Formats: sequence, structure tokens, C-alpha cells
Amino acid sequence: MDIKMIRVPIPTPTLWPHTSTNCYLIGNDQESLLIDAGYDQLETKLGLEQAIKDHGLATPKSILLTHAHPDHAPGVRQLVDWSPSVFCHWKEQKAVLNAIYPMTEVTTVDDGDSIRVAEVDVVVFHAPGHTAGHLNFYLPSKKVLFAGDNILSEGTTWIGKPDGDMTDYIQSLKRLQTMNLVKLGPGHGDWVVSPQRQIDFVLNRRLMRETQIKELIIKYKQLTSTKLTELIYQDNIHPSVFEVARRTTEAHLLKLIKDGYIIQDKLNYLMKP
Repeated sequence: MDIKMIRVPIPTPTLWPHTSTNCYLIGNDQESLLIDAGYDQLETKLGLEQAIKDHGLATPKSILLTHAHPDHAPGVRQLVDWSPSVFCHWKEQKAVLNAIYPMTEVTTVDDGDSIRVAEVDVVVFHAPGHTAGHLNFYLPSKKVLFAGDNILSEGTTWIGKPDGDMTDYIQSLKRLQTMNLVKLGPGHGDWVVSPQRQIDFVLNRRLMRETQIKELIIKYKQLTSTKLTELIYQDNIHPSVFEVARRTTEAHLLKLIKDGYIIQDKLNYLMKP
């Protein structure tokens, strides 16, 4: 029996320009699972249960979390009457338990593990960067990847403190490039029907930004992360996301320090002598 893959956008207070978080129902009328659970609000439960009814799916008994951020995980609290098993990466376990409390149990998984639903394998794909324990979920039978916040339908995701790491993120993107995908379910926005193009776009944007940061430091000798962000975006950024843009700039700077290109002097960054 074939399975359904249903994108359920749930309104959440997420970052501009997006206004919802995607939850995905995978399965059929006998068995299904849920990828991500959205925000802790009644709309989460109502939206998911309406989608289950509309598409004739079984109530999910497993919830797979890409990561623990408040627009992806705490909605589990709204779904406790499903008696679900909750899955996350072991590096995300503490944050997930905090996010879904008073639920106190999760099953930890790692790269290469698989979870079976409706006679189909969902393969766990550890893709750190946005968070250390960020997971993607891959359906080999469909060549479909559910990418969480690693890939969005529009723009790029933010990477930075306290959870993110730019070196990890770039390596995850390079690994995604090797996959022969036909469709990608992003954490926010519509289905991505040209996955390779979007993955290439995001990776190239990150590499371009790294080069731009080095060029600006060379030009101005030393810069703070705030000033760098102002120079990069030149006011072409929504005020509500300036701080996460600055943190992403800072993540690039920390990578460049690790790579031996720049050094930090208090709040300033300058090229390594």
C-alpha cells in the first residue's frame, strides 16, 4: 500500500518572512508518524487532527523531531493523548526534554538508524549546524528528504549561538548535495520541488558570505560582528531578524577563527597577521 506525505503548516511565531512551521504526516490509514510538532498551542493539535481526518490517516504513534527549537518541538505537549513515542538525536535529548515537559521520555537515534512506518523505512540523517543534534529524515523509497531548518523554501536559515555551528552546517550541506532527491520538505514554506538547486543556493550563499566577511575585514582592518552585519545587509534586512543575522555573521567569524584566517580582539575581528 502506498503512503501519503502530507505537509501541515501550523501557524507559529517563527522568523520573518515565514509565519508557520511545517509538520509532516507520513503513512496511511493503518499506521502513520509525525515529523515535527510545531508550537505549544491548541492550533497545533486542531490543525494536525483535521489533516489526519481529511487524508484518512491513522493517528501517529511516533513523533520524530528535527530539533528542539520552540517552533518545532513543544507542540508535543498538545498531543499527549496520542500516547506517542518521541524520537530525537541524542545530542538534542536534554533540550527536547525541556521543550516537551511534562513528558519525560524520548528515544534517541543517530545517523543511519531507521524507523519503519506503513512498511516504509524512514532513515535518520544527522545534519548538524542549525543545532548540534539537528536531524533530517529520508524516505529512500520516495527520494524525499524532510530537512527541518537546514533548508527553507525561501531564503536561508540562521546559524549561531547557542546551538549552531557554521563548520558543521557547511559540511551538512555538502553531504546533502550528494543525495539524489526528487523532493524536499522544508521546515518552513512550500515543498521544494528542485532540491538540488535549493541546496546549491544555500551552500553557495554561505560560502559567498564567508568570502565577503574576509574582504570587509581586509578593507576596514577591524570590525565588530554588528558593524559587519550592517555592512553586509546595507539596511536590506527586516529589523525583526537583524539579531539572528548578526549571530549568523558571528558563526562565520568563529569558523574563520578556527580555520586560521582571522583573530578576535575583544569585540573586534581582524585578519590574522
